[in-house]
Amino acid sequence: MSRSVLQRRFDRPGRGDVPYTELAPPPDLAPYVDRFWLRTSAGGDPARRHRVLPDGCVDVIVHAGSAVEVVGAMTRALELPDAPAELVAVRFRPGTAAAIVRCSLGELTDRHVGLAELGVADDALVERVADAGARDGVGALIDWVRARLAGARGPDRLVARAVRLLSAPGDGDARVDRVAGDLRVSRQHLARVFRREVGVAPKELARIARVQRAAAALGRGADVARLAVELGYFDQSHLAHDVRALAGVTPAALAAERPIALSHLFESPVPFLQSRPRGSP
Repeated sequence: MSRSVLQRRFDRPGRGDVPYTELAPPPDLAPYVDRFWLRTSAGGDPARRHRVLPDGCVDVIVHAGSAVEVVGAMTRALELPDAPAELVAVRFRPGTAAAIVRCSLGELTDRHVGLAELGVADDALVERVADAGARDGVGALIDWVRARLAGARGPDRLVARAVRLLSAPGDGDARVDRVAGDLRVSRQHLARVFRREVGVAPKELARIARVQRAAAALGRGADVARLAVELGYFDQSHLAHDVRALAGVTPAALAAERPIALSHLFESPVPFLQSRPRGSP
């Protein structure tokens, strides 16, 4: 099977690097899946932690030889310990994971839940990944996702369009009313649908998209004041407030950390904010 592989290593002076690999999904899974990804590490540094920012996605993570967990959409950053790991995972696009877990995604927001707790047997998947190892276990996870999606309806068109509009560059606070109007639904209806299908409110998804763009630009040395203008914040303090709320640190600290797994979903066509090219979504 031909796959586009994107290897990214995040170096911090004097602290080694973090192996983290992303795989573009096969075409038939692309409407649902953002990326398959894996991480393998035989060692760890107890003093080191990795910050992962909210991205509106839901991940299903297979710990080889252990269990499968579902990580719901996040509204605040996670700080993960630098520990030995052998895992393979799938990251679902915002608004698509309900077809896999078959429950309201609002029940999973900011939670880590065992797949078995959701009534989905995970023994066979864990065993296949353990037998193959994380790097070769991606194929097993692809097969599992295909089986779970068999007969499923496609992603909700209303949600897909709203996610696309809310994730686009621009101001965030007034956008929800405009998007609801464009889609000819009430703001309240859109919020109810998002709680079920995405796990975060429409306004929160727009906020997450802007902070993701801010984090990527800060990592490239962007000036905070100019960046606030580019991203449609009221001012520099407004940007700093949102970064602290979602990332848990100041813009300067976030720029120095370079958090792992910044989402490509929010890359901007604006030249000042544009990241290096990656594989197609």
